[in-house]
Amino acid sequence: MLSAADVPLEPFLAQFAQLNIPVAFLVPTQTGYTKSIMDATAPVRELLEDARVHVYEEQLQGPDNKKKVESCFVYPDHLEKTEASLYRPKTKHGDPRIWFSGLKQYCDPYNLLALVVIDGVIYVIDLSNPDIAQSLIDGGYVHSLLTADDTEGSIIERELLRKIQAIHDEGFLPSVTEGDPGVGDTLEHALGINRNNDKNPDYKGIELKTLRAKRNGKTKRETRSTLFSQVPDGGLKYREILDTYGKMQIPRNKDKPRFQLYETFRVAHVNGYGLLLDVDEASDRLYILHQDPETGKQMRVSWWDMSELRKRLLQKHPRTFWVTAESETISGVEHFLYTKILYTKNPNTALLTPLLASGVITVDLAAHITEAGKYRDHGALFKIEKKNLPLLFATPEEFIL
Repeated sequence: MLSAADVPLEPFLAQFAQLNIPVAFLVPTQTGYTKSIMDATAPVRELLEDARVHVYEEQLQGPDNKKKVESCFVYPDHLEKTEASLYRPKTKHGDPRIWFSGLKQYCDPYNLLALVVIDGVIYVIDLSNPDIAQSLIDGGYVHSLLTADDTEGSIIERELLRKIQAIHDEGFLPSVTEGDPGVGDTLEHALGINRNNDKNPDYKGIELKTLRAKRNGKTKRETRSTLFSQVPDGGLKYREILDTYGKMQIPRNKDKPRFQLYETFRVAHVNGYGLLLDVDEASDRLYILHQDPETGKQMRVSWWDMSELRKRLLQKHPRTFWVTAESETISGVEHFLYTKILYTKNPNTALLTPLLASGVITVDLAAHITEAGKYRDHGALFKIEKKNLPLLFATPEEFIL
């Protein structure tokens, strides 16, 4: 059906070849446009399968097996979110179909549509729209969105940067959550995403990390930021570490003691619980040690395989926005103004071991048993100060909002 398009395809082929980005083309016929249905042609199926978005051959027929995929319509200067429906009807041998919600408001019948997939999101580009086509050909907004790594960032990076800039422009926002999680929860709430407690990045392949710019007298002291959380691979389990080495203490802002272990762990530095970290390069492991206060003898408590920590770092931080927020209390409620973004990508995992060994990266354990006897922990948190991020990530970019 490409021959039925109302503009020729050939002028655009060189553009996508130069971009080196996989693309498939669709042309909605009048009948398909009216019925809100398009054939998922072989190139479209191949594009979605190669991008690990969808495999039609594995999909059962019928409306109950329809798959929805996040998508965007590309305009000359902005994006609009939509959703793709991928399905195989019970009729006509289950021939693969595709449709985009709101397509009738975006294009007309016989327009030439280009489909690209970035981080699992399908982007629809109406090449029959002269403004959109010009933006692609002349190196404008559409071209820069599809450039995987230009100086202004990729399509998702620029989209997220624009959204956070708009949030900044709203001024101080009231926290949606009390306490430490508020700075992150408030930003994610403003972005319309849920708090991410899994191991994958937050926003279309980009991890979001937020931290307060704390005031201490006339100077500012930024809190450490969590790289990732990972429980030990062997030795004592988290609860067993608490049971063995925890203490009865009165937490901050509490008036009653509880059994807890809230502490930072460093290599070659014994903390208040008699615990420290040790890097063993021979076994490629990171150990928690306990040092006897009387004899100084050290005993291995738990460990992580460094290979797993390196994988975890790559999984969590292929691309990251480290967002700094000013914090003010207004009418008894903490408010945040997001002021700076440090953008990092492609961590140098080979440096994880020496950065742990030098104490640049630390581990926080935070666990306690409530008065009711319920056990709680906040994970084993691998942390770094923002000023040290360039030691782990090459050429970070900073944006002042």
